[in-house]
Amino acid sequence: MIRVAAFLALLVAACSGETCTDPAITPSAYTTSDAVISSESVFIVELSLACANGAQSVTLYADVNGRQFPVTRGQDVGKYQVSWSLPHKQASSGTYQVKFFDEESYSSLRKAQRNDEDVNSIEPLFSVNIDHRGVWNGPWVATEVVAALVGILVYYMAFTAKNTIQA
Repeated sequence: MIRVAAFLALLVAACSGETCTDPAITPSAYTTSDAVISSESVFIVELSLACANGAQSVTLYADVNGRQFPVTRGQDVGKYQVSWSLPHKQASSGTYQVKFFDEESYSSLRKAQRNDEDVNSIEPLFSVNIDHRGVWNGPWVATEVVAALVGILVYYMAFTAKNTIQA
């Protein structure tokens, strides 16, 4: 019986993520800038994480404007990525704050949401600000229309020049 209890305790310890103390991050971000070729605005945050206590397999979750996303761990040690998308009309230009939580603070966040408590009182492990400049929706006038107008103008000028010469 003691062996079973010891095995279960070891299993729980192995399955739980490590806690990161004093995180040092190096973030990079990408956001969609062209609405002509995409149907939604995409946000991608990649970061390198180094913990003061040497934790390497930290499980992270991200919170953006009240929506939570799992953070994927890269193949390299300490590399993480989170991404999400929004329709272009909902993805207004500005700064988006991405809050990152470890397992303990994430469970506190979810508990506060379930109990309708203040989620701003829960401190994230760290946060990253992303600047989204908005999306470009293309030119005001389509190039086909401009080409057709130029063609009509050239035809009109040639036709009037021909009539002036013949007259």
